[in-house]
Amino acid sequence: MRRDFYSKALILFAVVVFIIACTPRSSYKSLSVFFDGVPNPDVIDSIARADSLSKIAMTKDAPARDRVRTEYVFHPPYVDKECASCHDQGQMGKLLEPMPGLCYQCHEDFADQFEVLHGPVGGGFCTECHNPHLTKDKHLLVRTGQDLCLGCHNTNDVFSNEVHEDIEDADCTECHNPHGGDDRFIFN
Repeated sequence: MRRDFYSKALILFAVVVFIIACTPRSSYKSLSVFFDGVPNPDVIDSIARADSLSKIAMTKDAPARDRVRTEYVFHPPYVDKECASCHDQGQMGKLLEPMPGLCYQCHEDFADQFEVLHGPVGGGFCTECHNPHLTKDKHLLVRTGQDLCLGCHNTNDVFSNEVHEDIEDADCTECHNPHGGDDRFIFN
């Protein structure tokens, strides 16, 4: 008797969640209760509208009221709401394929370009440096400048190297290729 009640309650709960999750907004409301980081469709829509308007209205000739700026850069499948090109919709957003294979479906495989790969690239950890949805950086970087590299590389080790004595706040990518190179120092 008790088991039958719980079975019916579970089925009812599943039906209610399915019905609630029929639209992106209702899906967001139900999924965000259980999971952190579920993209809010209202924020995405407003940013996407601003982004599409900014492409049209950023000319000097456009009236000031029509000039819209967005501070975000979007990964094309994300802004186009093509979530299923990367995520399995039937598996709560699980990736269709592990990285970097998933990324290499659209982006060039760096193993074909370089003799030595940077650690995160070789290990397939693209999202250590890149956000797959949106950032304020044109390369979808999670951090910029030296902060990107010093998130993994020890600051004391880097700056105690005499080669780096006078670099001040220079971008590491001025000398190093972040994806790979011909030697272990991955120089440009």
